[in-house]
Amino acid sequence: MNHCTLFISSKRNFVSALLVLLLSSSVSFSQEICLGADVEISTQNFSYSPAALTIDAGTKVGWVNFGGTHDVNGLASSVTGAAFSNPQSFSLGTMVGNSQGVCLGTLLFTVPGVYNYDCSIGNHAANGMIATLTVVEIVTGCNNSLACNYDSTATEDDGSCLFTGDACDDEDVNTEGDVIQEDCSCAGFQTFVDELEDLSVLIFPNPVTSVLTITLHSKSALQVFDALGKLIEETGVVSSWVLNVSDWEKGLYTVKTQEGKTHKFIVE
Repeated sequence: MNHCTLFISSKRNFVSALLVLLLSSSVSFSQEICLGADVEISTQNFSYSPAALTIDAGTKVGWVNFGGTHDVNGLASSVTGAAFSNPQSFSLGTMVGNSQGVCLGTLLFTVPGVYNYDCSIGNHAANGMIATLTVVEIVTGCNNSLACNYDSTATEDDGSCLFTGDACDDEDVNTEGDVIQEDCSCAGFQTFVDELEDLSVLIFPNPVTSVLTITLHSKSALQVFDALGKLIEETGVVSSWVLNVSDWEKGLYTVKTQEGKTHKFIVE
């Protein structure tokens, strides 16, 4: 056999073996360690990675320990002792990791807000093992800024965008038997929006005896007034608001948005 041919053949075999090795390594590193997790955060040395993460509400997060002894403490700061006051308390117990990765556990986050946490083992938190999770509410709507019905608060496009000149596929017949095309243009859509304006704020249950939930189609600051016009509660710009009214006086109350629109509810 020609020496040159032998060299090329050996080189090809080496490259093939190297590719197989690289592909195998890639597969092993991409394997899910925390089963069922939508996203994973690694812990090792004195850090969480990523240390700051933004996720949609309804996301399941897993923590993977790649070395050392760590935990996930979302209750109170291991440095100051002050409560984190997260939207929901959460924690995962102590576990020793290894280079292959050990799942500390998974947690499902459904309540929007900012969650702070740290590692409470030894002086890990004091050495910078502190992190945050920001959970954002999924708001469906049209997020194309060129559309008539563009919704700046929408985080997920639902395919509802309408543009000037758009028309529905649906047809209707008038009293004279003529076929007419239903208007889905911007003007038609605006009429539809005006008709649904009263549904932009949902208040439930109504009447209420204990916990009241207010949800908004568009974020707004809110104020609550009693029947005499006295300000009872207020909040900054939110997309939802939960109030405990169990100790409120019975009667009629008014919710006012920052645009000046009002909605009523009754405390029984």
